[in-house]
Amino acid sequence: MKLLKSLDKLLASMGNISSMERTHIDTHTENKMQEVAGEQLATSEHGGIWAALQELNGYVFMEVTVLGTTKIKTLKGVTLTFLGDNELTLTSDSYEINSDFSNVSTRWMTAISFEITKKDLNFIQKKKFNQVRLDFKKKSLLFDAKK
Repeated sequence: MKLLKSLDKLLASMGNISSMERTHIDTHTENKMQEVAGEQLATSEHGGIWAALQELNGYVFMEVTVLGTTKIKTLKGVTLTFLGDNELTLTSDSYEINSDFSNVSTRWMTAISFEITKKDLNFIQKKKFNQVRLDFKKKSLLFDAKK
């Protein structure tokens, strides 16, 4: 394994693009992962979900950051469902969602924006949910609520 890494470094120094990509250390994404904005809503063995609120022209948006081992890439948007006695389902504000990869920690970071009403915000702030499910394409990620 050490031989292959040495070979990659040699090829990268000679201008090989593929080797440069493999040996590049992504400090920008890793720094963003260390300073995730907002409050952690849920966790799983593979990652977690953080949320922060932002208000623009009277509309409230929940900016969600998902850190984990799964790459999220879709052109059809995602849904975020809060599961408990009652369910709350939010649909992403934009359809194009794409994760950023950090080869330092081998995790994916995904930023997703949701428009939210005051009623929905009250549901989330009072922690009336036990789990959070993120659905995209034909996949689902399930997180346990952080109490």
